[in-house]
Amino acid sequence: MVPLDTARAGQPPRPGFLSTLTRPMIVLLLLQLLNGVLFSPQRTFFPIYVREMGYPVMLISVLASAQQVMGLLGAWFGGALSDTLGRKRALLVGQAGALLASLAFLVPAVGWFAPLWVLSGLGGGTYTVAAQSYLVDAAHPAHLGVFSALYNWGSTAGGALGSPAAGLLLERWDYRTFGALSMGVALLALVINTLVLPGSPADRPLTARRILPGYGDVASRPAAQLLALLRFLPTCYWGMAIVLIPLLLNNAGASKGTIALYATISQVCASLGQLLVGRAADRLGSRKIQLGVLAVFVPSIIATGLLPGRLWSIMLFGTLGTTAAWSLSTLMPSLVAMVATPAERGRYLGWVHLWWNLGMILGSLAAGALSSLGAGLPFVVVGALNLGTVGLSLTFFRRAAAPA
Repeated sequence: MVPLDTARAGQPPRPGFLSTLTRPMIVLLLLQLLNGVLFSPQRTFFPIYVREMGYPVMLISVLASAQQVMGLLGAWFGGALSDTLGRKRALLVGQAGALLASLAFLVPAVGWFAPLWVLSGLGGGTYTVAAQSYLVDAAHPAHLGVFSALYNWGSTAGGALGSPAAGLLLERWDYRTFGALSMGVALLALVINTLVLPGSPADRPLTARRILPGYGDVASRPAAQLLALLRFLPTCYWGMAIVLIPLLLNNAGASKGTIALYATISQVCASLGQLLVGRAADRLGSRKIQLGVLAVFVPSIIATGLLPGRLWSIMLFGTLGTTAAWSLSTLMPSLVAMVATPAERGRYLGWVHLWWNLGMILGSLAAGALSSLGAGLPFVVVGALNLGTVGLSLTFFRRAAAPA
């Protein structure tokens, strides 16, 4: 397969962005926005919901970990389903996760809400891989970076809309009302997918394919192994950062308002960074931008670990690390498109998302284990490990540029 970065000479003039904003892309971005509206408040308020019913914090922790494990399995199955059932049908399967999570707020008995919440992770992993597969299929290659950024914006912008609305709703009504409205939004997304979203260009009739193709062929390829590591190592940092940075800020004397301000600033910077990086990758190629982002990412992690007790350094380097981490996430679909054929993109993205889940789980666990030995030690360790991402990136682009 000809890599995107090297396939520019002799091509037709670059099309304008608006001319490539087709119906499939508009509907997909709308679905991603609705997913953000649902997911962010559900994730925020579920621990409070469980705690207010009198259940221990340990149960909340167990359910969160179990849901993450199911997300890992969902990524595995989602990639295969996307390549067999098709992107659109796999999206429908994944959207069932939002229905299950919404239903968990309607049934307060632990024997019901616990399995519903855990199983929703399976749908969430399937949805993520199917949606990213559709994105790579439907987006024009000349603007894949920008479309990837806008796709990721669905999570952040949707959360910015959904979380405050959910907070106001819960102040006036109760969790059952919240669950019912969430169910309504989830059903709306299902209707839009069924009636409005066109099939992906890579979708083929079911009879033309073997159901649930395996991952053995994909996982054995050096390019896929490199992508797995390029997804896993930065995600280890992110799994660690979302646990430890708020604690570091608190220990440094930050008020609740300052911590909230940090969260807002870092989210805004991450959103802007995604768009800038996506646009730059479309114009300059993914290789230069990937290496440039890593030149910011790795030092910011290590600096966070070396200066863990100073408020200014945590906020500065935490924001830089967050922005760079989300920027690397924006670049990942372009990297997959460089080495995967349309028939196997679902499994490639499922394989990569599986390693994202592993990175989140292990990063969170390492945060707890290493922080007892020193406040900054977790970041120093994960920063040192991420030094390897520079060499891995160079190896990946060299292999992607080699003739097939």
